[in-house]
Amino acid sequence: MKENKNISGFKTPENYFDDFEKRLFNRISEEKFPKSAGHKVPDGYFENLEDRVLKTVINSEKPTKVIPLFPKKYFGYAAAIAACLLIGFTLFNTKTDNSSLDSLQLAAIDTYIEDGNLNLDLYDLTSYIDDEDITDLNFENQQFSETTLENYLLENVDEEILINEQ
Repeated sequence: MKENKNISGFKTPENYFDDFEKRLFNRISEEKFPKSAGHKVPDGYFENLEDRVLKTVINSEKPTKVIPLFPKKYFGYAAAIAACLLIGFTLFNTKTDNSSLDSLQLAAIDTYIEDGNLNLDLYDLTSYIDDEDITDLNFENQQFSETTLENYLLENVDEEILINEQ
């Protein structure tokens, strides 16, 4: 079985390919082919072909009605609806969130001011305080002792400011 593995079973006659070219050219040169194509064009066909084509094209051109898939008025309706929804959403969805200011730690505000990020002088701050705010202050509850206040003033206040204030 292994011996017949590469044998195809087809055989060619002896010297078949030796004279193949001669036999092919002999067959081509035989006069078995027809001498004419069998198709004839009428006389004067190509001389007036252009005129006939133009006549048929001009006669067949009729104005066609174009119907758009999406009329322009629908785009206007869609834009108006979208604008109304946007306005309605912004008006009715505004929740004032005051808790963010309450959650802000006082220490963070103090460090912000101490770092110099708030450019206000003492005079600027006093312009924001009204007489009513001062009268509402309760000085009876002292949170600091006098020695603590005195030490703070001696450490943080310049002598020149104290002299000018007197």
